[in-house]
Amino acid sequence: MSMLGRIGLAITRPRAAFAVAGDRDHPGRSGSDLLAAIVVLLVATQLRWLVQATWLGFAVAGKLGLASLTKILTGTLTLELAALVIAAMIIFIAAGAKREPGRAFDIACVAALPPIVVHLVAQTVVSVGNLPMPNALRWAVEIAAFGWMAVLVVLAVLAVRSDAAPPSSLPMAAKRAGWIVATVALASFAVQVLWVAQNADLVRPLQTGGAAPAFSLARIGANGQLGERVSPKAGRITVVDFWATWCGPCMRSMPHLDQIARKHPEIDVLTINIDDAAEARAIFDRAHYQLQLLADDGATSDRFGVVSIPHTVLIDGKGMLRDTESGELEAQIRAIE
Repeated sequence: MSMLGRIGLAITRPRAAFAVAGDRDHPGRSGSDLLAAIVVLLVATQLRWLVQATWLGFAVAGKLGLASLTKILTGTLTLELAALVIAAMIIFIAAGAKREPGRAFDIACVAALPPIVVHLVAQTVVSVGNLPMPNALRWAVEIAAFGWMAVLVVLAVLAVRSDAAPPSSLPMAAKRAGWIVATVALASFAVQVLWVAQNADLVRPLQTGGAAPAFSLARIGANGQLGERVSPKAGRITVVDFWATWCGPCMRSMPHLDQIARKHPEIDVLTINIDDAAEARAIFDRAHYQLQLLADDGATSDRFGVVSIPHTVLIDGKGMLRDTESGELEAQIRAIE
């Protein structure tokens, strides 16, 4: 039975897939299937960011590339891996006298396969159709994925005490389902490769002296409401600062940025909050900062290579990135002027 067949079996005949996973003649096989499915999911849906992280590591600094790669992995897989651990624990406890950690984990890996497929299909539809991914749709995908997994965990609990034999042959429906998944993955991968080939400048790491990427982010208004969009203005020096409400160093640097904004009205200081718009607005209102407060959209912080905060970028009047790693920010501003 091929890997595609076993993945198709998990989708179409989960009870039979549990029997295959629980077969002690082939321990760990379902775990390998899940790992392969995760790799396919990453390559087929996150290729742009994987290329960007790899390029960043080789062209700028290995630790930055590794940090960016870690961000991709945690952002993509945290919920799935947490759900896998919980499912394995539930199945292990439910097994009673037949408890075996390895067997429980193997069966849980089968239950975790369909959510991977749901995310793969959803991301493929979004990529191929060049469609937006609003929060409502994102939540619907998550509910569908983990709701399906919850149903499979219940079925696994009912099946774990039995000694059902694996099917002697693979049903045609399972074969078809496996090939459909493979086709979807290939389509998504092709779209990702085409996008990277056509947008190399958007993947290339940002470096001092290079052009700053264009962006347009919503201004954060009262109670965290998002308003008009703001972009860096041509011909003006711009300080861009990425920060979060929980970040101590960010909070300590904010008064200094406010001083720069007050002292240099000819300079735009854009502070981009990456976590909580309402709390960010409340902090600014209490401190009476004269800074422009914008909400990150995820893509902008990724494009600027934000892997730690505060992350401050200086853009000169020609739209070029200037060094912010060495020296004091105000001194660098004076050097540009």
